[in-house]
Amino acid sequence: MDIVTLTSEGRVLTKNKKAAKEILPLLSNTICLAPGFSLASFFEMVQHYPDLMRLSHYLEPLVKIGDTGDAQAVKSGEIQQLVFYKTIAMKGFPGTPRVEIYNSLKGVQDNKMISLKFFQIETLAAHELTLGKLEHVIFGDGQEMFTYDTCYSLFELVEGIAWDLSFCFNPIQCTLRR
Repeated sequence: MDIVTLTSEGRVLTKNKKAAKEILPLLSNTICLAPGFSLASFFEMVQHYPDLMRLSHYLEPLVKIGDTGDAQAVKSGEIQQLVFYKTIAMKGFPGTPRVEIYNSLKGVQDNKMISLKFFQIETLAAHELTLGKLEHVIFGDGQEMFTYDTCYSLFELVEGIAWDLSFCFNPIQCTLRR
């Protein structure tokens, strides 16, 4: 399986060389995030490879909001970093069992996962993004949850981040000031 590296500058490297502008053939490749990769790096990557915008209708407005153009962007003090992770959940007991597999983007503060629903995208952009472990939840029982090493494809990252951030359209201008 081919591995592509996503740099903090928003570039995709294949075999330590910049990928061609034709990025779609790399969507199934496993990704590795270079040190310093942040949500801002993700937005830069989408701008460098505009074909990625075709994967989600949410990406264009998200990039416009998240592209602060400020290297010293304000980070939210409520989280230390962002983590992208995969969940496999066995559900349906009693009843017909089923398996759901999905990706999530959360904030992390003191090893605790925090939903990003009420965060402004501008305050998340400067946070470093890491790839987390797969969580296996059995019949909704949080006590019976296992974690495993896993890999992520470029498609999973792009689509997963676009989906989760689509719930964060809370413009910073609308924040109540104290």
